[in-house]
Amino acid sequence: MKLKITWDTGIGLGIILFAIFILINALGMPNSSLGLGPGDFPEIISVGLIICGIILLIQGIREKPRKIYSKEALISIFILIASGLLYVYLVKYIGFLYLTPFLMLLTMYLFGYRKIHYAILISIIFTLMVYYIFYGIFKVPLPSFSLF
Repeated sequence: MKLKITWDTGIGLGIILFAIFILINALGMPNSSLGLGPGDFPEIISVGLIICGIILLIQGIREKPRKIYSKEALISIFILIASGLLYVYLVKYIGFLYLTPFLMLLTMYLFGYRKIHYAILISIIFTLMVYYIFYGIFKVPLPSFSLF
């Protein structure tokens, strides 16, 4: 049996290696005498990532190679990555509440959702829900408008 290297096998292997790196770093964190320690949650996530990476690796080996991506899909992926990086940079100046609906709207458009009126409504409602849950209930400070 010839080993096939596809996008799925490469990405699965990358996820496994990244998860092992996280697991090694999480195991080096101090333990807590009561409750969860600072490394417990990353350990759980890294084990889940290793399992998902193994599943993706096996699927990539078993499946036939298929067409990778079209030029339009690669452009959409690049735009999504660039907008995510721009969002991370601008959120400290513009704020979570004002910037997040635009990122969500762009993401929905790039994934093919073309009902703009519903997309605007969904992005605003979802942003308000996330803001209420994290800021109102969990008391997590989110970036606010601070241009000046």
